[in-house]
Amino acid sequence: MQELSIIRRFKYASDCHVERAVKEEEGMHRIATLATFSIGLAFFATLSASQSQAAPCGIVHKQARQPLSDQNFWLLAEHDGKAFVDQRTCLVARLDRLDQPATLSDAMGYCATLGQGGPHGDMGWELPTMAELTSLDSADWPSQREAFAQYKLPPLARSETEYWTRTEWPGLAGSFAVVAFSAPTTLVRPLEASKKAGVWCVFGAPATGLD
Repeated sequence: MQELSIIRRFKYASDCHVERAVKEEEGMHRIATLATFSIGLAFFATLSASQSQAAPCGIVHKQARQPLSDQNFWLLAEHDGKAFVDQRTCLVARLDRLDQPATLSDAMGYCATLGQGGPHGDMGWELPTMAELTSLDSADWPSQREAFAQYKLPPLARSETEYWTRTEWPGLAGSFAVVAFSAPTTLVRPLEASKKAGVWCVFGAPATGLD
């Protein structure tokens, strides 16, 4: 009986040791899994941070290269070098404009046919919305005056010339918003479609992933 009791105690101790070893192994496995998960989260966070700090409009061919912190507007090599991109909004706008007054219909036709050339064309232009056009009035322009001075862009040149937008004016049927980058401030007002204003076209798709 004594020998049987000793055997039972030995078996119980062995079972407890095995159970403890199994639990320890399971615990180590959980720790390893958590460590791997934590490393994965850290890597994802780092990747997300690096992506969020990248240029918001993708990589673009540029005619001027400076750190992004030094300039907001970039001259593009795309579109025959006749456009620039606003890095805040990714809006691509023309460097040239039609300052000669035109009706809204003619203005829309001008942008729609801009860049015609068959398989070698560069179409896709349109009238901007009121928000798009007014967003180009930025406090960053003075610091980039030298690079853009030759293009006499309205936010830099400041004049009373009004430019069409495709934004309808609520409550006034047949009227659309026009924008003037005047010397005192930027003005927005409604104008009947049959009246005339200048034309400044923007590209129909935002700049993204260009290479």
